[in-house]
Amino acid sequence: MKKKKAFTLAEVLITLGIIGIVAAMTLPTLVQKYKEKQRVTQLKKAYSILNQAFTMAVNDYGTPDNWGLVVTETGEVDDEGEQILDHSGAMKAMSILKKYIKQKSLAENEIIGYVRSLDGRQAWWPWEASVDKYIFIADGTILAQGWINSESCANGSCGDFWVVFPSRNMKIGVDVFRFEFTTKGFIPSGMQDATGYQFSKYCSTTDTSIRVDLQGRGCTAWVLFNENMDYLHCNDLSWDGKTKCK
Repeated sequence: MKKKKAFTLAEVLITLGIIGIVAAMTLPTLVQKYKEKQRVTQLKKAYSILNQAFTMAVNDYGTPDNWGLVVTETGEVDDEGEQILDHSGAMKAMSILKKYIKQKSLAENEIIGYVRSLDGRQAWWPWEASVDKYIFIADGTILAQGWINSESCANGSCGDFWVVFPSRNMKIGVDVFRFEFTTKGFIPSGMQDATGYQFSKYCSTTDTSIRVDLQGRGCTAWVLFNENMDYLHCNDLSWDGKTKCK
């Protein structure tokens, strides 16, 4: 009789244990990377939808400076010292854009979720849905008109616009992305030549000196053009240099 070589039960168990440990260490990273790639795809899709709607709206109504938009900030305060805001301009913009976007129904005043800054601080929301100002598209993404800027659209900048991937707890720059609403279209915040929300300053997970509702606003362009969210994992990225952690 010839002896057959084989692994002992102890050797098999040890090998399985090592495989389990390695899997436990690498699986969360793989899952996180998959979620980030999925978010990149979702944001690019929403951006495409916005651009198509804007182009069709301009063909029918002209550029936004001809839409009769009203400034959100009235400069007045109520008896409790709170700003009095006029959202009719935002609603007017959305009433036009809605005509060119296929949408689902959205419950008025439904809580979309709670929003934090990119570095994890609690921002000013919970965010409540508004049928007149928001568009709920088929895949669950919410398109939201923000404030109409105090400067006239005639100068090119009409306000801010948000793409939101709703969940109970959201972060700016992860689930909530800002665009500039202009007479030329929707410009992703944090562009390489941005003078407002620069990537280096407003897309940092470590700089807590930035106001809580602003930190994360400079991430949008990075996600769209570099197609990653590596700013969540390393802090030495730049438009002119390193664009990935590895």
